Amino acid sequence: MSEKKSLALDAEAKRLLDFKKQNLKKKDLTPCPQCATLVNINANKCAHCTSDIGSHTRKIREELKKLDELTYQLFELHKREMELYQQEVGGKPFWLRIKDFFNEPQVLQDLKIVLPSLVSFFVLVLFLRGKAAGLVFWLVALLGGFLIYFLFKKWNLKKYITVDLYRTVLVFGLVIILVSALGSTTKFWPDISFMKSGVEVQSTAAVVRQAPNTSSDIVTTVYQGEDLKVLGKRGAWYKVRTESGKVGWLHSSVVK
Repeated sequence: MSEKKSLALDAEAKRLLDFKKQNLKKKDLTPCPQCATLVNINANKCAHCTSDIGSHTRKIREELKKLDELTYQLFELHKREMELYQQEVGGKPFWLRIKDFFNEPQVLQDLKIVLPSLVSFFVLVLFLRGKAAGLVFWLVALLGGFLIYFLFKKWNLKKYITVDLYRTVLVFGLVIILVSALGSTTKFWPDISFMKSGVEVQSTAAVVRQAPNTSSDIVTTVYQGEDLKVLGKRGAWYKVRTESGKVGWLHSSVVK
């Protein structure tokens, strides 16, 4: 599409949007030109002052129809433009797409906004790993995820590295994070299981008459109110993972 035609379409779209803003109130209502009472755009007479408004409402309907047609036309043009761009980009090696990506002047400006946001988010997650888990972690992760998605959308990352690759990286990243968080026994990941599969320490002392029939360690230090992840059970003993990441057996009289 030529630049002249593009400017003409933009000007027409702006005119129609301004017309709609001035003449359309709520959904299908417009002010009567005589008494300013809101009437339906399909009405021929005002119910308040009985004046003839047929030509006025007809013009509004015609302009709104033009706006709908122009909106569809611009959507199809944008869709076609993106298809052609994807075909062009798809023929380039990945490393070349990355190089072109960082050669864009706007990218350097956007990085000043995006990178500090990403770094701050992950620093906050690491901080919460030591201070909180469960619901607090999920709330921060979700809010941070929405923030990152909004920034990436505003940054138009997929324009440079193709839509398919963008979606693939996003999905694989989420899968890796969830699998690591749910299955890891290390300290780094908090317990973010959706299902209730833990116990809470109600007493820091217990009278134990018989040790568990296992070679695994026994947890000797817990804190009252601490949430423990249950990994297994044998008789009166729970195999748990503490908030500090230690795995071992704990007597059922200590927890609730």
